[in-house]
Amino acid sequence: MTYRYLAFGIPVLSDIELPALLPLNKNISPERPVTVKLGKVPQTLKTPGIQADYFTYCNAEEMIFTLPKKIKFYISKGENIIIEPIHYDYSRYLLYFYSNCLAAMLLQRNLIPFHVSGVFTQPGKVVLFAAPSGTGKSTLAVKLQELGFAPFTDDTAILFVKDGKCYAQASYPMIRLWENALDKQKMLNIDEKQIIYDGEKDKYGFLFHSQFADTPAEVERIIFMQKDAYPQIQTLKIKSTDAFKALADNVYRRHWIPAFQMHKQQFLLISQILQTVPNLLITRPLNHDTFDTLPQIIKNILNNNDN
Repeated sequence: MTYRYLAFGIPVLSDIELPALLPLNKNISPERPVTVKLGKVPQTLKTPGIQADYFTYCNAEEMIFTLPKKIKFYISKGENIIIEPIHYDYSRYLLYFYSNCLAAMLLQRNLIPFHVSGVFTQPGKVVLFAAPSGTGKSTLAVKLQELGFAPFTDDTAILFVKDGKCYAQASYPMIRLWENALDKQKMLNIDEKQIIYDGEKDKYGFLFHSQFADTPAEVERIIFMQKDAYPQIQTLKIKSTDAFKALADNVYRRHWIPAFQMHKQQFLLISQILQTVPNLLITRPLNHDTFDTLPQIIKNILNNNDN
């Protein structure tokens, strides 16, 4: 049986179930799909590559990603993914398919994913929150849903500029929260949580298929977030050079860019985005609870449409 899905707006034809992805209508004929199969990962690449990190050996068209004693992945030409189970319960490691395999697939297609979450500000328009993992962008997006904003994407999206406007393509309908954020929100049903990370702290996934938008939305604003020693939330204008660095720092798996020889493409894309989209920086205190105050501040900014 072949399962049919969408990820980042790209058709995925899979031998196994991938429940975080959006099911694809069987009446739609997919163009240039990604095929996902169980099998044996090649011992090496067809063309020599580089060791991009401890787990990743790749060149511009191929990648081998290995979690020792757990699972292996092979991604090639943005079209083929082989999953080689090692651990008997390999499904618990499919988080790395969603995070690393899909990111490699995008880069092999010359598409750059960004580390962002976002909500709709109005039909067809979104605000994106760009920040490193652990800064609270996913929790903020959930809290904004409590204030009436519909979900757009969690953790990643593709950004592109067309006809002078910036657009975002959402990843897939899963929201991820760390365990310590679960009791701070009222939007998600705790009984529906799925554990997706069992390291030092547990992380849980929540599906939102019925609300997911599978078409690109115009980016109305980018809000950069960071933690700060200052005791209060600050809303700051950000210099263009600092905004460029902040967005470049939030390219998803940015340390892979050299292996894919995409430095120039990344530079041009970020420059285009920042020329078309207003942005600002919000800092939140390191040691103060801002679960309720920060979303209200963001709501006021969005409703007032201040730059």
